Amino acid sequence: MEPVATSYTWKEHEVFSGLRLPRCGFYIVRCDGRNFHRLTEECGFQKPYDRKFAELMVKATLEVFRGGFNPCLAYIFSDEVNILLLRLPFNGRLEKIISIISGILSSAFSLKLKQKFGIEKTSAFDSRIILLNRELLPAYLAYRQAEAWRNHNNSYAYYTLINKGYNPKEASTMLKGLKTNQLHELVYKMSGLNLSKTPTWQRRGVLIKYLIVRKYGYNPVEKRKVATYRRRLTVNWEPPLFGSEKGKEIIEESIRNFLDYSLP
Repeated sequence: MEPVATSYTWKEHEVFSGLRLPRCGFYIVRCDGRNFHRLTEECGFQKPYDRKFAELMVKATLEVFRGGFNPCLAYIFSDEVNILLLRLPFNGRLEKIISIISGILSSAFSLKLKQKFGIEKTSAFDSRIILLNRELLPAYLAYRQAEAWRNHNNSYAYYTLINKGYNPKEASTMLKGLKTNQLHELVYKMSGLNLSKTPTWQRRGVLIKYLIVRKYGYNPVEKRKVATYRRRLTVNWEPPLFGSEKGKEIIEESIRNFLDYSLP
């Protein structure tokens, strides 16, 4: 039996498809890996940190830059990615933006995991939008960087106990309620590791941003060497503290380099 044609509009059921972001200027798309704790264990990555995993996160994030979204910068730690957009694609349609960015990250991570290590695993990222203005951006990034620091301390303390023979439940119980200085003392006493001396990217995350580079070429008409300026994506594995003056300067520099890269 053929379906009966009706005038019913199914578009009415797409109740969120019309949601559009306001033109406030600064948009963070924050993506988090789903069940990445289990995924990294199944893939054999070192705990609590593995540079190879961090490099996969960076490479997957770079695919968002190449995927037509044209972000201003990205900040990464653990399995979290914060992507700053200053210009909205898809006329600001919320569902399109968050679904496609999380889709790019998920597929890129899975493909690069296969290419680099020969491991076939399905990865997935969720995503959300945070609306900001220019003045709030450094404080937001400092807030996420503080989370990276907390994650760093807790992870090292937890796996120090695991490596000493404690089971996960015992380790979690022992660490409950401990402050930063107590976590540092525990790790130092049990392993001799000073947590303030670990690699910077573990403590502060990784920043992807634009730099302005100057290149020289030859002008055959004027018969002289001329300078041109181009934007170039760079990966900073030793970012400053975003709450510091240097951190605020590097964020502002990133915005300027993104907005105006045709320097005189």
